[in-house]
Amino acid sequence: MKVAVLGCGWLGERLAAYLVKQGEQIIATTTSPEKLKQISATGAEAHLLEFGKTADFTFLNDCDAAIFSMPAAKDNWHAALQTLDLSFPKTVFFSSTGIYPQSAGIFSEEQHENLREDLAASEEIIRTKFPQTNILRLAGLMGDERNLTNFFKNRAPADADKAVNHIHYEDIVHAVHLILKSDVQAETFNIVAPKHPTIGQILNIPGDNTGKSARIISAEKFIQNFNYKFIHPNPQYFSR
Repeated sequence: MKVAVLGCGWLGERLAAYLVKQGEQIIATTTSPEKLKQISATGAEAHLLEFGKTADFTFLNDCDAAIFSMPAAKDNWHAALQTLDLSFPKTVFFSSTGIYPQSAGIFSEEQHENLREDLAASEEIIRTKFPQTNILRLAGLMGDERNLTNFFKNRAPADADKAVNHIHYEDIVHAVHLILKSDVQAETFNIVAPKHPTIGQILNIPGDNTGKSARIISAEKFIQNFNYKFIHPNPQYFSR
């Protein structure tokens, strides 16, 4: 399968490397010339691409799928994407679980009210241009050097009793490959670890870390649709 990973940042680079190992032909793009060599080291074919500035998109011809990994909270790519004269049989867009209200409760893909406007706008732009797009709402990205121990290396968390909604990148890359291999289209899935320990529990901070009034993002739809068993189900053990 020829797959374009459009936007090869921290997650995109790891995704490209994983898909190459699965035998897929990967075209990976970046806006930074200095990253081309690093991306090429994954085995992907690296290209510079900046929506609104890049004129030649022929390297994306005949791709079986495109994964849009641009910053979902930014709109600097919206207008240029709408004029993009390309089509892909399969498309995936990385959005964020930050789209849901910042209040206590359990939130699923059925939540359609009070969504964060910038993320909702990006999802709409993608779906309007590519109606077949599967939208993956990713929780807080973790894995490798990204962990709470490093985040709070020089400071104490103000909200140790806050329940986390995190996801290990290894589960993301597996989820993406499952979706690419499936016939599922035009769906929205939350990609988030099913366990929700508190920040205090992850950092072993003594005290009442019971996650009162927790904001929980549910991954049940993805689990049920793909009979998926998480590689890293509990953020408390991500860095072990």
